[in-house]
Amino acid sequence: MTAGKCDRGMRSLRQKLLLFILPLCLIPLIGISFFSYFQAKERITQDRIVLYLEQIALGVADTIELTLLEKLEETISMGLILGEHLTGRETRLSQSRVDRMIAIHEVYDLIILFDIDGRIVLTNSVDRNGGESPNQLDPRLLERLKGQDLTEYTPLSAAWLQAVRSGRNGYVDWHPSPLVHQLYPSYTSRDIAWQYNVGFAAPVWDEKQGVVGGILTLMNWEFIQQILDLQEEELYNRALSSGYAFLFNRDGDTIIGHKYRAYREYENLVADELANYPNNYGTSLIRDHGLTQLAAAVRALIEDPVWPYASSLAYEYPANTPKISGLAAINHEHFTWVCGVGINDEEIFAPVQDLKNVLVLAAVFSSLLVVVLTFWVASQITTPLKKLTVGASIIAGGDLSQRVSVSSRDETGELAHAFNEMARSLEERSQALIDLNRRLEQKVEERTRELQQSHRQVEEAYQELKDTQVQLIQSEKMASLGQLVAGIAHEIKNPLNFLYGNTDFLKKYITHLKELLALYDDASKEASPLREEAREIKKRINYDFILEDLDTLIVNFEEGTKRIHAIISDLRAFSRMDSDEFRSVDVHEPIEQALNLVRHEYRDRIKVHRDYAEVPPLACHAGKLSQVFMNLLANACQAIDGQGEIWIRSSRRNGSVVIDIEDSGPGIPPENLNKVFEPFFTTKPGGEGTGLGLSISYGIIQQHKGSISVENRPEGGARFRIELPVKS
Repeated sequence: MTAGKCDRGMRSLRQKLLLFILPLCLIPLIGISFFSYFQAKERITQDRIVLYLEQIALGVADTIELTLLEKLEETISMGLILGEHLTGRETRLSQSRVDRMIAIHEVYDLIILFDIDGRIVLTNSVDRNGGESPNQLDPRLLERLKGQDLTEYTPLSAAWLQAVRSGRNGYVDWHPSPLVHQLYPSYTSRDIAWQYNVGFAAPVWDEKQGVVGGILTLMNWEFIQQILDLQEEELYNRALSSGYAFLFNRDGDTIIGHKYRAYREYENLVADELANYPNNYGTSLIRDHGLTQLAAAVRALIEDPVWPYASSLAYEYPANTPKISGLAAINHEHFTWVCGVGINDEEIFAPVQDLKNVLVLAAVFSSLLVVVLTFWVASQITTPLKKLTVGASIIAGGDLSQRVSVSSRDETGELAHAFNEMARSLEERSQALIDLNRRLEQKVEERTRELQQSHRQVEEAYQELKDTQVQLIQSEKMASLGQLVAGIAHEIKNPLNFLYGNTDFLKKYITHLKELLALYDDASKEASPLREEAREIKKRINYDFILEDLDTLIVNFEEGTKRIHAIISDLRAFSRMDSDEFRSVDVHEPIEQALNLVRHEYRDRIKVHRDYAEVPPLACHAGKLSQVFMNLLANACQAIDGQGEIWIRSSRRNGSVVIDIEDSGPGIPPENLNKVFEPFFTTKPGGEGTGLGLSISYGIIQQHKGSISVENRPEGGARFRIELPVKS
């Protein structure tokens, strides 16, 4: 009876599990399958594919834009090289240079040099593949082109020529060039993309006359079409054989680049597919293909090119062939084209169809598996689970010594064995944690003592670093003072030469005057012959010049004395910088002191320009500011090799006094602009500088609540700018 009840209970359990688990598993599985299918379809259509196509279109548009910019830069560079032909300075090598440029770049059908009136002066005589003129270009035809009006062969009413005359770059939009067709008749049997061109024009300047003409390069449209073809090949390699890139003109309606075009050699298409796609070059979206919505989307991008210049659209092309395309505008100042990348719907939704099949198979297989596993689980886990539940309750109460006794050898028995091992491991780890906590407390105390000792060592090292810094700063001051003393000695020597050099002359003049005076004394007592002798002596010693030069000598003595006095005064003022207190000073005074102290650096080779404005006095350390100006002026003088100029300007701006010190030297390398105020940074050879001059100057300006900065002048040299607040 008991066994029968147990069997009925087991069957009831299996039935309940089956009725419960089967719907519980299958309903969510089926729901998730349907949801995944429709959600994947929607996301692939609206999110992934649209974003993917827009990104590809943006990439193609960026590539075309970079190609256009590159060709414009090449045109400008060629204009600089060939411009001498228009000015008459170089005509002998011009033809070979043009032909060599055609061969190097391999993208231009024609390179034309023209005068200011738009008449052809020079053009290439070889084709862009490097062939000689008999093979491609007729020399007689090229000779007849010289002197003709270039605007007769270009569209847009020669607006590009007006731009060149104004000194700007010009552009010739997509067009079939009559001049290229005339010179390259073989293009009519090649890929139709070869029959179109796009042009770039740049002015040619002369220093005296201004714009004397320009250069026009006509690039073959094949190289823009190649960018679209490369994208088509990349899509084909990604199993998207229906994908390709195309290009629309600025009118938003004309196709100027397409996969299907006349005379193209197709590698991945069959004859039946080609029959459905005639030549699309130069066709209209609205008139020839009826794609009104696509034309409207293209015009919207052209008329309102808001970043990221991309959009998407679903349409049919050809009929009954749904397609999705990503569109992107080319962000160029003149070539306002729109690029598109399209893929057929059937290739877009192929992964979704595969996903649907996989989900159906997964649902069927899961249903069968649930039925089988439900019966097996119900018959295997009831009794062992109860024992495990009781043992887990005891262990949860804190008795980690409890073990579960299960005799079965199946997975439930292994689970019981694992359960017992877990309990044993928990017991051992509990004891290990107690021991570990005890050891951790000891290690924390030891590490704390080590950190305290390290902290004391860091403080001692920091104090030593501060002392070393003070010593280095003092050493820099002493080095600066040493240079100053050398300069001052040099400056004192010059005025002293006035004294020593003129002393001998003064002694001679005085001796001669004594002789003359003695004769005059004798002449007053004797007869006329002594007077004749006196006149001879006057003539011999140039008596009149001596009398005039005595005044000049006295002036020289006074000037030399004043200069010595000024230099000594500036030196005394500079030497008091450490004890100087804040006081109201005209900022021009320390500037002039610094100029006097570094006079030996710039005298006779550097011209100093002073542009002082009326600025209010500053409360500052005059001696320290003089040191700052002296460091900046000394660096400026040392940066100038040979003759040069220094400009010192003062102004008032936003409540501050601004002092600019500029030089005509080579400037500071860009990678060093952010390092010049760092301690010990110097570009001078070893032994000639410590790298602390500008660092000390920076600290002095910071002490005055001001700022100091440096930049390179556009015309050459460096500019240091100091801003000091009026109220310090």
